[in-house]
Amino acid sequence: MEVLMAERANLVFHNKAIDETAMKQLISKLIEHFGMAYRSHILDQGWLIQDAEQQSLILEKHHHYGNVNAVEKLRQSIEIWHATSEYLQKEMNSNFRMTDPFNPVHIMSFSGARGNASQVHQLVGMRGLMSYPQGQMTDLPIQTNLRKGLSLTEYIISCYEAHKGVVDTAVRTSDAGYLTCRLVEVVQHIVVRRTNCGTARIPRVNRKLDLHWISPELPHLSP
Repeated sequence: MEVLMAERANLVFHNKAIDETAMKQLISKLIEHFGMAYRSHILDQGWLIQDAEQQSLILEKHHHYGNVNAVEKLRQSIEIWHATSEYLQKEMNSNFRMTDPFNPVHIMSFSGARGNASQVHQLVGMRGLMSYPQGQMTDLPIQTNLRKGLSLTEYIISCYEAHKGVVDTAVRTSDAGYLTCRLVEVVQHIVVRRTNCGTARIPRVNRKLDLHWISPELPHLSP
């Protein structure tokens, strides 16, 4: 059956690297001959996540045999899931434009208001990677989206990130006020008494309150 479908679409085996342009041409040919349903089956979210999981498993084996260290393993794992999330977001946007360009969620994400494409991606794509309170990214991504629902582990990781944002806002607000008070206490006794402090460029203000910059090395004629 698949052989007949390939002959119908005039698909041949290419023993070469498929770049982004060739991939777009292949997807367009699939849509032209088999329709959007077959294309959605090929580019399904589960297929993309399964491919990323296989790459992560291969990376885990390399780490087990000592080919890569722990730091390199973490970096490559983050790159794998980040690339998967970005590709899924790109396909989500193109799917909206082709199937339902007037979708309210799609319109709001590109309207310039508070919503953005990243939030829509978490709603219908995948939530992706989260980070620890220290700022380090985790190699355990949230593979589902908010529309499908999260598992217990993914929900805890997601709430961990949200809690970090709330705490950071409260802590940084108090730190900013404290640092401002310290700055005022440090400089409040400083008084500038010299007319020329020896800098290379100084501002000169005349009676008309015309502020312009001059250099002390050049002759200056006062108005």
